[in-house]
Amino acid sequence: MIIYGTNGAHVRTTPLPADAACPGCATSGTMQLSVFSRYALIYWIPLFPYSKPAVLQCGHCQQAWEEKNVPSELREPARALKKGTRAPLWHWSGLGVLAALIGWGAIASSQDARANAAYLDAPHVGDIYTVREKDGERNYSLLKVVSVKGPTVDVVPNEFQINNNHPIDELNAPAKYSKESFALSKFELQIMKNKGQLTDVDRLEE
Repeated sequence: MIIYGTNGAHVRTTPLPADAACPGCATSGTMQLSVFSRYALIYWIPLFPYSKPAVLQCGHCQQAWEEKNVPSELREPARALKKGTRAPLWHWSGLGVLAALIGWGAIASSQDARANAAYLDAPHVGDIYTVREKDGERNYSLLKVVSVKGPTVDVVPNEFQINNNHPIDELNAPAKYSKESFALSKFELQIMKNKGQLTDVDRLEE
């Protein structure tokens, strides 16, 4: 279950200019503005701030006004102070983590793609290909290289399929492979890769 919601935190309390008088008690130099930041969160991790409510209060009579009810004569100085207040950086921490994960995933995907291309170009005995019948198919199986003959490899098919795009952990057991092998050329393997039928290459010896 995804836990999400909102929360808020006090950011800053700062006085209004000394000539700002309280509309309630007429005392000057006692008005202060407190600014808060409300932010969205998921699993208690702040994602991003989405609003910046403010409260104006007199330090003398303690009368307070929410932002929408701030007296007109104090509205402009209150807005100026609020505008100069920024949400803390930690209120963006969730998006920072998400951006880092996306970046890491892109790097890992690029490295995996380069490794797959290298393994297909220079196959080794023991290489395992993750395959499916066609692009978009959700059931995956394995082909295991048992010999390499120049531009051709002999592979044995796994006799099982699972709904997992990384089936090697569950299917790579000797008893699950057929005893009969068949040949595939590197050109045919590349065609399978281009069609989305061959989705990954694992070289377990490395």
